[in-house]
Amino acid sequence: MLSKTLLTRLFNIQYPIIQAPMSPLTTPELVANVSNAGGMGTIAAARMTGEQLRNEIHKIRTLTNKPFGVNVFIPPKDIEISSQAIESVRKQLKELVINKNLHNCNIDIASLPVKPNKDLFPEQIEVILNEKVSTLSFTFGYLPDNIINKCKQLNIRLIGTATTAKEAIFLKDIGCDAVCLQGSEAGGHRGSFLTSDIDTIEQSTIGLQSLLSQTTQFIDPTSYPLIAAGGIMDGYGLINALTSGASGVQMGTRFVTAHESAKLVPEAHRNLLLEAKNDVNKLYPTVLTRAYTGKPARGIRTAITDHFCPNENKNNVILPWQYQSQLVLPLCKFAAETKQTDFMQLWAGQNYARCENQSATAIIQQIIKEANDILQCKN
Repeated sequence: MLSKTLLTRLFNIQYPIIQAPMSPLTTPELVANVSNAGGMGTIAAARMTGEQLRNEIHKIRTLTNKPFGVNVFIPPKDIEISSQAIESVRKQLKELVINKNLHNCNIDIASLPVKPNKDLFPEQIEVILNEKVSTLSFTFGYLPDNIINKCKQLNIRLIGTATTAKEAIFLKDIGCDAVCLQGSEAGGHRGSFLTSDIDTIEQSTIGLQSLLSQTTQFIDPTSYPLIAAGGIMDGYGLINALTSGASGVQMGTRFVTAHESAKLVPEAHRNLLLEAKNDVNKLYPTVLTRAYTGKPARGIRTAITDHFCPNENKNNVILPWQYQSQLVLPLCKFAAETKQTDFMQLWAGQNYARCENQSATAIIQQIIKEANDILQCKN
């Protein structure tokens, strides 16, 4: 049988499985049901106001009395952006819509506003501290010392996100209770922070197995919990991670097709993930791209990712984080509503063909059964 690990003991959960935060695809029901099934659900608070986050926490507390976490994005440092760069991206998108034929699109790209986003981080942290959530995880950087100290005083566990061994050591040294090692197979945004967004695709795309191996050279996995993320979809992935030095796993893509996610995940996105299970011709490649948000993220290849790929268009311009999305995502939203997948934002990990149409509870139960069957065969 699956034994307790550093992670399960520290976070007071039954199984070493954390549901990855997936903004904006994570529902309260998904978070609660993962926790109820013995794992740990996570609120994806990245785009939430303080009030929205508070309401989300209260909703989940009506659905579970088990531990769950909240994930936030560390805000970027001051970003400079030129009007010339903005106009260049507008021009590229207009050409793309015409050349790749986004049908019946009446979005006036020239009139889409591009302005600094409101910094939601302070009000998110205030809510997290006031509500005394059990776990705070974070991505794209690290928390200031004063917030770390407040979390320690309130017994809020901290999980940082690392894409290199150097980042993992940094996060451990500043006081994180655990570090999530994000292999390059993982879907969605890369959590890199010691490299620039432009350099991350080249310098911080280490596969999970190598990342675990490198990190355990410098961090003793028997005394400090490491969480493995990237391409883990079943009991085999869980056991492989545990035997490679991890104390648990974080899984995102597998939960995108959970029943509880259906109201937030566009139907066409969900179908693409599920159809690959039984038809290799529908197993489309994933790519790391900055095309949608300015930050590197992994998703299924589309006309948008192709257009903004440096190898395809060396003269293209991509706006930085919090700016690129203001021009691209309105097109993605329209495409999702009209089921034109070549213009959608289709976050997915490399192993997405293992997705199934199940409830969160069934996913957890299946993974644990597979893991226990593997262990029984070994004994």
